[in-house]
Order: sequence, then C-alpha cells, then structure tokens
Amino acid sequence: MRLLCAAALSLSVGLWIAYAQDKKPADAPKNDRAERFAAMKKKFEDENKDLAAQLAKADTPATARAIQAEMRELVLLTASKVFELAKADPKDATGFEAASFIVQTAGKVGATGGDVEKAVELIAEHHAANPKVKDMLIPAMRLGDAGDKLIKAVSEKATDKETKGTAMFIRGYKLAQGIEDEEDEKKVATMVKEATELLQAAAKEAPDAKIGNGTIATFATKEIEGLNALASLGVGKPAPEVESLLLDGKKVKLSDYKGKVVLLDIWATWCGPCKAMIPHERKLVESMKGKPFELISVSVDNKKETLEKFLEGEKMPWTHWWQEGQDNPVMKKYRVRAFPTLYVIDHAGVIRHKWVGNPGNEKIDAAIEELVKAAVKAKG
Repeated sequence: MRLLCAAALSLSVGLWIAYAQDKKPADAPKNDRAERFAAMKKKFEDENKDLAAQLAKADTPATARAIQAEMRELVLLTASKVFELAKADPKDATGFEAASFIVQTAGKVGATGGDVEKAVELIAEHHAANPKVKDMLIPAMRLGDAGDKLIKAVSEKATDKETKGTAMFIRGYKLAQGIEDEEDEKKVATMVKEATELLQAAAKEAPDAKIGNGTIATFATKEIEGLNALASLGVGKPAPEVESLLLDGKKVKLSDYKGKVVLLDIWATWCGPCKAMIPHERKLVESMKGKPFELISVSVDNKKETLEKFLEGEKMPWTHWWQEGQDNPVMKKYRVRAFPTLYVIDHAGVIRHKWVGNPGNEKIDAAIEELVKAAVKAKG
C-alpha cells in the first residue's frame, strides 16, 4: 500500500480534531443524530470538493495518485465517525442514511475497510428491501465481498421491481466477467448457467430499468449472447470460424489453417506481458519449421501503422492479423477481455488449450509439441 503524503496526514489530523470537537456527550438525546450526521456530511463534502479541485489540476500521474489516496483516506476517516451514528440505531432513517453515505462515498473511490464493510452489512441486514438502496448497487460493485453480499441480499429481498431487477442484473454481470479467469471447464459451465439465469430473471423483472445508457433488457441480451459464445469456446469444442485481414489487406479465415496446429495469440504492442513473450515465440517458430504449425498474432492496436512500425524494430517472423483494432472480429467472437489471450487449436480445428496471460514457456511448448506430433501422425 502506498504511503500517504504529508498533506494527507495533515488533512487526517485536522479532520480528527474537527470531529472530536463535534462529538457529543454519551448521554446526548438520540434525536440529534440526524443533525450530527448532516454536519459530518457537510464537512466531508467541503473537504472532498477541495481535493477534487486539486485532482482536476494535477499535472503528473504521481500527483494525481497522491490526491486520490488522500480522497480515500478522507472517506475512511469520515466513515469511522459516521458509522458510530449508524450503529446507534441501525434500523431508523438516520441509521440508513448514514450507512448509505458511507457505501456511496467509499464506492466512488474504491475505499475499503472495517467501517465500510460494517456499513454495507448493516444495510444488507436491515434495509435490503428499501427502494432507496438501488442507488448503492453500482458503488457496491467496487466494495469486494461485502458489496457482493449486499447486492445478493437486495436481489433476494427487494420488493421494488427496478431495484430487484438491477441487483439481479449486476449479480449476473459480475459473474459473467469472472468466467474469464476460470480455467476449470466444469466450473465455467456452472458459472455460465447461473449468470444466464440471473440475467434472464433481471430482464423479466425490470426490462426497462436504466443501466448506464441502456436498459436491463438490452444489456442482458448482449451479455447472454456473449455467454452463449463463451460456452462454445470451451476446451474440446470446435474453434469458431472467424475472418480477418493480413497486413497486406488479404482476407483470411481460421479454417484456412486446418491441418495445422494453430497458436492464436491476441495481443497489442502496448502490452508488456505480450511483448515479453516475443523472444520465446521466435524460438518456438524456429523449432517448428517444416512442421504443421502456425503462430497467428492478432493485434488489437488501434492503428495498423502502429503494428507495422513495431514490426520494423522487432523481429516477429510469423503470421499477423489486423482488422479494426479492438473492434476486430476475433476480439468479439473469442470474447477477449485481457491480453495476451492464447488459444491452441489442433489440426482438426478443435480448441485444446486457452490461457489468459502467459502460462509459461514450458507449458506452451509441451502443448504444441504434443499436438504437432498428433497432426503429423494424422497426416501419415
């Protein structure tokens, strides 16, 4: 964790003194909690406004990161004070508003900590059926396991259709995103099924509810289409046909390489881990000369000229595809979300391995060698 700058420490101390002065005697009447919360909220907003102005003027990434760290520290410091008001009576309106304030401010900057988690749990336990909780669902997505628990509680307990539908959509969407990191095919199938059911239920519950610039029905349909495509990308299934362009503009299809083992490498010149693979890929291509093997690098650089200029200085003597940058057909059909993404396809056009990130040179070599031997044997 980065150490906060001196300005952040000074700010924290100043806030602590201010809040200490605001603290009421232990026997203060319960009905002044709302007033105390309003005062704390006002102080936070003033301090945060100042930090936001500083962030807008930040002239270096380091300065911006330091200010963002101060903003997270301000959220956590405020949360520790506000939560005392929330827990005094977690079921009343002030308890809800105080906890809601913590969740929304923490979610905006991705601040996590004990008091934030407690505030999330308070809402999940006592206010999951409150329609106002809808405003906390998006911020909760950035609050880890505690946020996930809140979203789940709302999806199960909400009585307002839009709130319930939104919570179910977010659960399905987050599950769908997590599938990319799962390598166990059985788990993938289970996750696809569960995510699809949640998205379908969300679209049925509140089809016209707004999510960003669209509706739940619209986004759920797109996500389900993607999940269906993902289900067809499993190891042991035929690799979906896809067309792209060589650097000379010639149209080419994946099926043109049938009979060869194909290592499909989706990458970019700005991707450090992708570039780190190049030296070994050169050795791999050299070792496979004359054998039924093809390395196809699919660049997602926005401009073909960027790729061409890179290749002038970096020897990459194998097949290159480029078409429309990150909007290219391979990205869409193969549901690529991170780089590099690697598919190993056997001589019969069946997916045998999929890796998100470099799995290691030995693992790649072993997979290719085994499949090339099978291709040679099949050819006779």
